[in-house]
Amino acid sequence: LNPCLTHRSEVIIFRNACIESFLSLKSLDPSFPAEFSALDCWDFETPSSSCLWLTRGLLPAHLTLFLKQYFPLSVIYKIISPLLNDFQVKLYGEIWLCRNVLFHAWEESQGITATSKLCGPSTTTASTISPHHHNSSLATVSQDSWISWISSSIIR
Repeated sequence: LNPCLTHRSEVIIFRNACIESFLSLKSLDPSFPAEFSALDCWDFETPSSSCLWLTRGLLPAHLTLFLKQYFPLSVIYKIISPLLNDFQVKLYGEIWLCRNVLFHAWEESQGITATSKLCGPSTTTASTISPHHHNSSLATVSQDSWISWISSSIIR
């Protein structure tokens, strides 16, 4: 379960599905796949800000500008919308859903219950919770850094 590798794999699958779908519509210049693949939004190594936009389900302007050279916007959205949705569903299922399960385990290890969430901040400190309650390394992650931990696991 490596979120970074999963993210990279899903970006590549999404990119390739886009290329195949657009190529199936009409005969395009042979350089289309290479130019499309060279767009900044497919840079998952860094990742680029536009790749993060795609990860969040948003289309970067330069992607639509590139595609507008070949297709009207209505065709672009008709093709890319279901592919982007599939990409989002896969990321949710393979990364975020798993992280939610881990988050629940972390909450349990910290003694956080549904009742305590309704009552407000707990007076119980992390030092009073037994370190043997849950032997996950996530128990050492502070509550403030939890969101950063999830986000950084994708872009490591």
